[in-house]
Amino acid sequence: MDVERTDRGGLRNMFEQTVEALVAAAGQRDKTAEGHSRRVTRYCIAIGKVMSLSIEELTDLKYAAGLHDVGKVAISRRILNKLGKLTDDEFAVMKRHSTIAVRILEKIDGLQGAGPLIKHHHERYDGKGYPDGLKEDQIPLGARIISAAEAFDILTSDVPWRDAMDQESALAELEACAGTQFDPIVVKAFRTALVGGFVER
Repeated sequence: MDVERTDRGGLRNMFEQTVEALVAAAGQRDKTAEGHSRRVTRYCIAIGKVMSLSIEELTDLKYAAGLHDVGKVAISRRILNKLGKLTDDEFAVMKRHSTIAVRILEKIDGLQGAGPLIKHHHERYDGKGYPDGLKEDQIPLGARIISAAEAFDILTSDVPWRDAMDQESALAELEACAGTQFDPIVVKAFRTALVGGFVER
């Protein structure tokens, strides 16, 4: 028996269970969080495969995509579930969720690689995002992938103030924002992933 391989498999299962538990915890604060995280994870893995990421990069991306909103466990339900536009103060609180997530995950060996991807998934390609105003290749690739995948899922989901877009309209929206909000290469890979059937059901 390959003990080292067995140990790695056990650790992988533990990480998977930890991710599932944290996603479920986030779901207790925001009823849409769990489904959103699962869909974003599927999109991210598909994009990562199209972009030929390594197994290690795909693993970090998978964990980061699943946990990208876990920091919202520290945000009040009043803000999370508010239907109208957030005030400046409320938005400042909401923006903390990406850095809170990093503080949670840095306690778990094996999930630290996901931290930077989560921290920076609200950066914008043009440098106008948060928390650090990074731009273009300064933003970790995994974070750029999560940014596009999350936006796509939001666009294609029903929300109280609008109906869901169809996939083609949502892709067109991402493409319109390529080079400003999103990495153009990631957006192109996303279209390839969707059209080519890379997204697991």
